[in-house]
Amino acid sequence: MFLTIFLHEVKTWFKKPLFYIYGGIFFILSLLLSAQAVGVFDSDNVTVTSAIKLNSAVGIYGLLGIFAIFTYLLIPSIIGGTINRDFKNNMHHVLYSYPLTKLNYLLAKFSAGMLMTLFIILASVLGLTLGFYLPGANEELVGPFKLMNYLQPFLVYIIPNVFFYGAIVFAITAFIRNINIGFMFVLIMIILQFAAQTSLPNLDDTYWIELLEPTGDSATYNQIRYWTPEEQSTQLIPVKGTLLYNRLIWFGIALTVFFSVLFAFNFSQTASSITLFKFKSNAHRVIKKNFGTIQKVVMPNVNHDFSFFGQLKTSWIIAKSDIAYIIKGWPFIIITSIAFALSLLTMLITGQQYGTDILPKTWVMLQFAGGIFRNFAYLLIFLYTGLVMNRAKTVHINQLVDTTPTKNWVFLLSKLTAVLVMVVAVLLIVILSGMSIQIFNGFFEFELPLYLIDLYVINIWNFVPWILMSLLIHSLIKNKWLGLFTLLLMALGLPALLEALGVEQGQFIFNQGAGSPSPSDMNGYGSGLPRYFTYRLYWILLGVVLFVLAIVFYRRGMGSNIKERFSFAKERFTKTLIGTTIISLLGFAAIGGYIWKVNNVDNERITGKEREEFSVNYEKELSKFNKIPQPRLVAVNTFMDIFPKSRDFKAGATYTLVNQTETVIDTLHVNYPNRPTTIELDRATEVVYDNEDYDYRMYQFKKPLQPGDTLIMKFTTHNRPNTFFDNNSPVVDNGTFINNFIFPSIGYSEQGEIRNPQIRKRYNLPPKDRLPAPDAPGARDNNYIGGNSDWIDFEATVSTSEDQIAIAPGYLQKEWTENGRKYFHYKMDSKILNFYAFLSGRYKVKRDVHDGVKLEIYYHPDHEYNVDRMMKGLKEGLDYFNDNYTPYQHRQARIIEFPRTGGGFAQAFPNTIPFSEAIGFIADVDDTDQDAVDYPFSVTAHELAHQWWAHQVIGAEAKGATLLSESLSEYSSLKVLEKTNGKGQMRKFLKDAMDGYLFGRTIEQIKENPLMYNENQQYIHYQKGSLVLYAMSDYLGEKKFNDVVKRFAEKYQFKGAPYPVSTEFVSDIKAVTPDSLKYLVKDMFETITLYKNKITDASYEEMSNEKYKVNISAQIAKYRSNEKGKSIYKNIEGDSLSYTPEGKTRAIKSLPLADYIEVGIFGEKNKDTGVEEVLYLQKVKITDIKNDFEIIVDKKPVEVGVDPYNKLIDTNSDDNRRRL
Repeated sequence: MFLTIFLHEVKTWFKKPLFYIYGGIFFILSLLLSAQAVGVFDSDNVTVTSAIKLNSAVGIYGLLGIFAIFTYLLIPSIIGGTINRDFKNNMHHVLYSYPLTKLNYLLAKFSAGMLMTLFIILASVLGLTLGFYLPGANEELVGPFKLMNYLQPFLVYIIPNVFFYGAIVFAITAFIRNINIGFMFVLIMIILQFAAQTSLPNLDDTYWIELLEPTGDSATYNQIRYWTPEEQSTQLIPVKGTLLYNRLIWFGIALTVFFSVLFAFNFSQTASSITLFKFKSNAHRVIKKNFGTIQKVVMPNVNHDFSFFGQLKTSWIIAKSDIAYIIKGWPFIIITSIAFALSLLTMLITGQQYGTDILPKTWVMLQFAGGIFRNFAYLLIFLYTGLVMNRAKTVHINQLVDTTPTKNWVFLLSKLTAVLVMVVAVLLIVILSGMSIQIFNGFFEFELPLYLIDLYVINIWNFVPWILMSLLIHSLIKNKWLGLFTLLLMALGLPALLEALGVEQGQFIFNQGAGSPSPSDMNGYGSGLPRYFTYRLYWILLGVVLFVLAIVFYRRGMGSNIKERFSFAKERFTKTLIGTTIISLLGFAAIGGYIWKVNNVDNERITGKEREEFSVNYEKELSKFNKIPQPRLVAVNTFMDIFPKSRDFKAGATYTLVNQTETVIDTLHVNYPNRPTTIELDRATEVVYDNEDYDYRMYQFKKPLQPGDTLIMKFTTHNRPNTFFDNNSPVVDNGTFINNFIFPSIGYSEQGEIRNPQIRKRYNLPPKDRLPAPDAPGARDNNYIGGNSDWIDFEATVSTSEDQIAIAPGYLQKEWTENGRKYFHYKMDSKILNFYAFLSGRYKVKRDVHDGVKLEIYYHPDHEYNVDRMMKGLKEGLDYFNDNYTPYQHRQARIIEFPRTGGGFAQAFPNTIPFSEAIGFIADVDDTDQDAVDYPFSVTAHELAHQWWAHQVIGAEAKGATLLSESLSEYSSLKVLEKTNGKGQMRKFLKDAMDGYLFGRTIEQIKENPLMYNENQQYIHYQKGSLVLYAMSDYLGEKKFNDVVKRFAEKYQFKGAPYPVSTEFVSDIKAVTPDSLKYLVKDMFETITLYKNKITDASYEEMSNEKYKVNISAQIAKYRSNEKGKSIYKNIEGDSLSYTPEGKTRAIKSLPLADYIEVGIFGEKNKDTGVEEVLYLQKVKITDIKNDFEIIVDKKPVEVGVDPYNKLIDTNSDDNRRRL
């Protein structure tokens, strides 16, 4: 009997077109996805590159995971549908009367459904595999075919997860007889899965999430989160630890659920029900008492009102019923409750920097909660449009409803209204969640008008086009689950497909275009609203057309074929609908034409492919002029006129250039900005080359520049006029920040060249690193910031509106008002780099003086929260840097706030530091939390340190340049932070830095370099650099290390070519390093070296003399990595260490060890400060992998650690400590 039922179910599915539709969609989408990933479409799009082999186990796991989500959503209709079909067709009464055993019946039904589900996802596996080998695929992105790379994700993830979801859905359908509830369960589980994965990067302890997240993705993330490209390309995912436990736990849960169904199911049972609201019934039984009397029945008068307003009233009545159905329904309440909880959780654990929260400003709440609920809102739209469209059919009254004299548009308008009200309710929850977080944090600046305007005036229009599209899709597609599936594919898959095919403009991708503008405290919504509303109107007009199509194709009555539906549609196309369609299409076409004109005619639009080819041709045509002698910039006298109200600027400068070479220069090479620009030279020239595509021009001198000759170059530049739709200027209403990169520059620039080796190979360009080697010819001729200049004289006049302050580097010489505008004249009294900026805003100013240096912070009046911390950072930084390095070169230091829409960073110019409102200014620093870093203070110290490391000593444009600027600045800020707040904050800072470095190397697209040779790779010069320099300072001693830094600064302070290089700096460090520690220089600077340090056991016992004996067992292993992340355990001589722990079969390998590593023992934390007491902390020489320590301490130990402060780069620093 099992086989009979099983085969019947399988044959039934094979006869269903839906099965082939699902399988076909999965196959085509997976084929296109893998084809796009391996570059099949590169001829029409940008060249696709990848650091990992896409058909590796990790690659297949990632790609297959996309289709797994869609598969889980199909489980209710497939696995649930196998048993629900009997209830739906009322065949269960007949079927259950047969002599069936429930074991055979249930097992056959479930097995058939699971088999068909696996067949569908196997279609995606087949599509992925074929896509890798299509003609045109880039062979470098695909490794050798290994069957296990496909089998492992399928066996470890897909089958167990389908079994888990299938068992739950099968149970729900068997007992409740409602597929909708099963779908809601799957949806809720996917939401929880998303929540778990979102929270992982922000949590220190993820053990329970890894165990309790049902798909195993969280546990997998923890297993492979720091895998290098080499490891991702060559290794299977290790099924061990929490991943193994997770798979066993959830497979066990699925088995328990399934066997519970087998045990509890009864053929005679009735359907269970779930209700939220129970109403007391007023109904009572009516009994006829007078059988002999004929009574008159008075019927109420009925007035038929088929007028337009009568139909609107009918639509509203229906809408109210649908609204109640949605809002009072369990699915909506559960999903929104989970979304509410998820938003609270997300806002509590995200948005941190170094463990420090940010203040819950209203725009922050809108950014986090609004982003979460936006996705939920779209999902609810797709789901509930189908549910309300099929509501009458679900309760079997659709034929009655369809015979009423109610027009199609009345029904659809009611559905539109209901879904729109649902969205309004969802957005209300955004407000409630945001205000809840604000209240929880004791922050009562609610800004309710901003909530209402952002959500109900601006963002709500994002949802309208998708509501209208959903009405059409669910009108065309009878099966609501297929309709939902179609909408999800349209929203998620179609944009990616169009992008793969080279469609980049938002006006051709449904409901895209200008994204929702985000508010700034300083600058409001800026200039983005007109563009945003233009796109929204554009798509809503198309949505009206979709709504008309939904009306004419609306399903009423008995089922009809496609031909009949088109016949009905033709008859329903009334003059009113035709007129509405024509007007909407004309409006849609008119706005679309305007958008096209602005984007493609008024502004030259370059596709991604064209930009790529442009870079290639730029290098091929102009790189021959690289290193050609050019006059060097020695002085700049500039002006910048800023017009905040109209968002315009007009600027210009006088460049003084000198031929500092020993050769005659006959041609000046100029890169000019892509905006109206005039250039004048003080001697006769002829333009011999002018390429507007490259913005590159050559002026040939009638009389060549002799060595030592001076050239005066004057230019003016201004933005093109701003329009209603198009913004052509970096100027904003409040908080303008413009740097000198908008000005012309001299000589060929390598910045526009392609560096990815895969793309260079495709275009037959020779291999080229991102930066030259420090000892390459000419590498030390230029610094890495200033271009064709060394140190320049600088003077600027900046004007702005009368209510703003304008700022540029230098000292204020004069301030005046003229013609309703304010002017500020600045002049620097010493030479600076060719790196400067202009700022303007309505600022409040905090001033102070420290050791003769004027300190100023220009900030938004509402952002006083951390101004004192930033001022303290300036003072403490000046003290430390002056004491340990060279003297500060300026008489003032300024911080100037700019809007977060301009970026979330701070940047150091000479004596002037622009600082985003998104960082520092709104940090919520808790001084009692030792695990939270005072980053307003530390970022201030970092940017101030740049006044030494970049603005006194600037590295050559060669590998390792940023070691001399970013790494040293980050080290300097760490030392200031340590000096001010103690070592307690160092552990958190260093661990975050290490995690950032380890994650950065997993996504490295070209190659990882050692710190000494980094190519401006941020994860190396910021995160690794701070770790390494702090550790070297700790090993050598702070004073000895700082003396090396000071001597280096004194040697190269304000020096030009030959500029300093990292190899010389590292040599200076090596010169003062004892022989026993010289391995540190090789490990930290010259190579990529990592550790695997771990506490394996720890205990203590109290001794008779009131002391404590602590026993610690630890494993220490060290290895090197090549540029792709391949681990190397042997040194040059071929030596290595190996140790096999007891009970294990796999040996631990290591490079030879003679390393000094800290071992620490810690006591209780101080109740007032939260600082743990250090009972023992010593560097111990390690020569073996297995190490046992016996240490006597005076107080009761609480925790032990090896490298407890994370000074060494360890791939898993979580096991460095253990509580006793």
